[in-house]
Amino acid sequence: MIPKVTYGARVRGLLEYLWGPGKAEEHVNPHLVAGYDDVALLAPERRDREGGGWSLEELAARLDAPQIAAGERGVRQYVWQCSLSLPAQEGQLDDATWSRIAGRFVAEMGFTGDAERAGCRWIAVRHGLSAKGNDHVHLVVTLATEDGAPVWLRQDKRRSQQVADLLEDEFGLGKWTPGRSGATKRPELNRPEVDRARRSGQAPDRELLRRQVRAALAGARSEAEWVARMKSAGLLVAPRTSAKDPDQVVGYAVALRPTGAGTPTWYAGRSLDGDLSLPQVRTRWPEAERPPVGQWKAASDSTESNLRGEDRMAVWRSSAAALEAISGRLAGVAPDSPQWPAVARASAELLARVAATTEPSGQGPMSRAADALARAAAPPRRAPAPPASSVARELGRVADALLVAGHARDGGEAAVLLAVVVQAARLVVALAELRAAQQQAHAAGAAAAAAAHLMPLLQSGTQFVNQGQVPNQGRPPQRPIPTMPGPVRPRVDPTVERDPQR
Repeated sequence: MIPKVTYGARVRGLLEYLWGPGKAEEHVNPHLVAGYDDVALLAPERRDREGGGWSLEELAARLDAPQIAAGERGVRQYVWQCSLSLPAQEGQLDDATWSRIAGRFVAEMGFTGDAERAGCRWIAVRHGLSAKGNDHVHLVVTLATEDGAPVWLRQDKRRSQQVADLLEDEFGLGKWTPGRSGATKRPELNRPEVDRARRSGQAPDRELLRRQVRAALAGARSEAEWVARMKSAGLLVAPRTSAKDPDQVVGYAVALRPTGAGTPTWYAGRSLDGDLSLPQVRTRWPEAERPPVGQWKAASDSTESNLRGEDRMAVWRSSAAALEAISGRLAGVAPDSPQWPAVARASAELLARVAATTEPSGQGPMSRAADALARAAAPPRRAPAPPASSVARELGRVADALLVAGHARDGGEAAVLLAVVVQAARLVVALAELRAAQQQAHAAGAAAAAAAHLMPLLQSGTQFVNQGQVPNQGRPPQRPIPTMPGPVRPRVDPTVERDPQR
């Protein structure tokens, strides 16, 4: 469950948005599921006159009353709004469950008051799925108590994450957010990016760049080689230099090549994902000399594959066999082995390479799985480089081979490439099972989400690659299809009541 907190100064304006059509016409059947008073008394009514709409005046006045009583003592940005969102793979909850979650959330946040302090007025509004397909509820709280005392918040965003973690345990929800457990964070897409992607029918630029940058890291043996691979993928790469030493590279930005006379939109590495910042990337080569800015700018971007069709198919067959062998080896490595951080990272990069090879548009189950697995492999913030791993090196060699082979040219080649995709999916399932065995709850949830995207592939043996349907001509997999591990869910006795004041 993902909480997102915002602040405002107009209750009525927020209510009009929540009961309006939404920015993507996603607000279907807006209705209250919980509140500080009986929902039947608080719920606004539809207007009968032409034009429809909702009568929001009374609800806005009710929520505003404590702030009016607070007067000049009141908080200026007194409208506290928090959306509680479930990842799409979690599915949908019913109104009754959302009502309980909302009540518990505001109580744990301290908005309902206690024996020494009156509570705030609040409501929980639910409507259709978000533009990304997430079930969610909006909490609206006015930051003044029933007796007109202002409520001043401190670290409420951090507290909202802690409460979300608590409620995931309490309601048996999946652990899908590794960043909450100390892993490097991934910046979220903003609304303009989502809207642009929807209008164009393409994946958001930030997501495409994230996968391409990660795919370029797969098997790279140096910083210069990584830069060259990004350019070979068609990315624009700009180094950021030190103010003290203009020859020293301290950061970078990437962009997709614009069409026509368009202007490129640049993203810093850290704005793609926390582990793609230059300092994090450089932990892979701790002893290597840092290439100067001239070497970054001069890196070659011409590595077009010249292999013949039969040679490409031979590479894919050997890569599929190698991945199958690696998945078998993983079963013999203990969950507490020091190899696992490097193996998880190399697996995420390998999957990004497979996604870049099979889904150039950045849309499809492999691309979604690559994004999810990268979160499962996210390292702790400020973590040192993981120890070397022979398995990780083998994954890097497979990624190198896939880079050389390039994309499938026709349906026959795509059918052979499918074997690589199937074995990569098996590797993801194995990693999801590992994360669950390690009791890494949030990482296991993200890995399970990656596996969920790929289960239809394992079950049917078909996949969309190179923007076309792959014919089901490949040899059936030799090993039995594994089952997907579910999200890590704590064992909670539903008969035990929790202390609401906890």
